[in-house]
Amino acid sequence: MRTVGRPLEVAKQREAQRIRVISKTIRTTLTNLVAGTPSLSNLPPFYQELVWALVDVDKMRKSLGAIDGTAEVISKLEREHLRRLRSTGSPSGAAAIRRQAYGRISSVVRRAGGHLAFLREAAGKLTNLPSVFIDMPTMVIAGYPNVGKTTLLKQLTGSEPEIAPYPFTTRGLKLGYFERNHVRYQVIDTPGLFDRPLEKRNPIERQAIAALRNLADVVVFMLDPSGTCGYELEGQLHLLEDIRKTFVDVKVLAVANKADLLDEQQMNSVREFYGDVIFISAATGQGMPELEKSIMKTFD
Repeated sequence: MRTVGRPLEVAKQREAQRIRVISKTIRTTLTNLVAGTPSLSNLPPFYQELVWALVDVDKMRKSLGAIDGTAEVISKLEREHLRRLRSTGSPSGAAAIRRQAYGRISSVVRRAGGHLAFLREAAGKLTNLPSVFIDMPTMVIAGYPNVGKTTLLKQLTGSEPEIAPYPFTTRGLKLGYFERNHVRYQVIDTPGLFDRPLEKRNPIERQAIAALRNLADVVVFMLDPSGTCGYELEGQLHLLEDIRKTFVDVKVLAVANKADLLDEQQMNSVREFYGDVIFISAATGQGMPELEKSIMKTFD
């Protein structure tokens, strides 16, 4: 026999279950987002610096804290509305309390929308971090934009990176590998750098600095004396000297690319600025045997 109170109890149980489900679903999503974000302190120094180059870490931490707080607020709203359900006197009253719970939970999530959007954008950048071998012998190719760094990566490793005849093709780090005498070597092609202080460098440039600081056993610094890169040789040479002075524990090889476009006078002008330079053409392979020999000597 059905009792008079049965419809009300069924309504309370149904609405309570709905509140619990929506609350748990959203809280789980939010807490998983926070838990799934790696702690910077657990990352190797290279990845720590790369993360700082790509995202605003202070803002990311603030957003993670806000999302964590949002999950706690939703938990409190769940408990509050479940208590109110216990004292309601009608099925319609129970439905009204559930709608109020939905509305307040939705409002809390909307207020956190900016933080969620920022974290989604940050996650998109961090999921594309390169997978480098921290302990593998590593050569880093550096220099101004459009001087032929990516073409050299192709010559050394046989990889087929994207190459285009305009600056800033390399937006992030590109990796390649080659093997000599049963030893595998890692080659990293970095985005173009400019001759300016670190604090004025953009996130793309800071990725190159992270690779130079944390991974390089040898740096191949590429110059373009031909002028086809669009930048004066003087600025390139100044950046070369800055790299040498900044990374004093790393061997730096100066390489003048596009030698096939230079006459003897232009080559002599480069030697006057920087005597210990290797002339190559990454596009044609000219000078590559000499460069490869010099590279391997630095690993001995």
